[in-house]
Amino acid sequence: MSKSNSIILDEKQIYEVKSLASATRRLFGVYPNVPIANDIKLLLENQGIILCEYPFPDTNGTHTYGNITWFKTNNETFTFFGLNTSSFYDEQIFAIAHEIYHYKTQSGKAYTPDMEYEDKVIEKMADRFAAELLLPDEALKAVVIKTIGKSDMKGVSEARILRFIARIQCEWWLPFQAIANRLFEEGFIDESQYDQLYKTDCRNEEGMYRRLLKNIDSEISELLNKKTKTVGVSNRVVETIISNYEDGLIDDDEFVRTLALFDKRPEDFGFDMDAEIDDDLKDFFESEDGE
Repeated sequence: MSKSNSIILDEKQIYEVKSLASATRRLFGVYPNVPIANDIKLLLENQGIILCEYPFPDTNGTHTYGNITWFKTNNETFTFFGLNTSSFYDEQIFAIAHEIYHYKTQSGKAYTPDMEYEDKVIEKMADRFAAELLLPDEALKAVVIKTIGKSDMKGVSEARILRFIARIQCEWWLPFQAIANRLFEEGFIDESQYDQLYKTDCRNEEGMYRRLLKNIDSEISELLNKKTKTVGVSNRVVETIISNYEDGLIDDDEFVRTLALFDKRPEDFGFDMDAEIDDDLKDFFESEDGE
């Protein structure tokens, strides 16, 4: 995500993004005043989208948060969301919401393979969609009025705004910068307040913001600021692998090897097997870890 004032969306673009985010929440069956947070992964499952999690390393100073891969068979289109779990967990949630925009609008490099670089305006719209999906404007306005006592935060001290953001983050699970963007986009803070917020080191455990966050909810503070390094795939895929094994379509060795690709073992699913990952596969994993 980028600063909200680096690329300015026009009124039509903002209207389209807000409408799509609202429609997506309705499709998911989530009310505007209800946080999605970690449930976004379950919502993908319900839409038939396969989530693949892997801790991809930074490459040449760049960092990928998520991407989409899809392919068609004669009867069905399969969509995979790739999620980089070497990102902080709140960034992972935001990345999934960002990719939902590309999926809904069929925009970005996944749907236009000849694009050399992502379109900055489309990426801005995807970020705005993610923020609107995770924290709708009407829910944010209600919290601002209830907490501050008026419909804007102009003239409110920085410490009070940081406490407000910390409470929002513990409930709605957006990254700090995304919440700062929402406050500025919706006109709750002015540009000087916004610039000051962007100077906040929100990850520093000894900094004011992290201390506020930990005092509100230490467990959520730890989770949102954790690089989980998870390796995994949607339950739908795992169940298919298990079914193929039980139906005799794959043998013991292939079953073990396939589960191992997603950091899982047969015993995790009630199978008592003596099969082990062979040396070639171990070497493969070790080489991946060393990159």
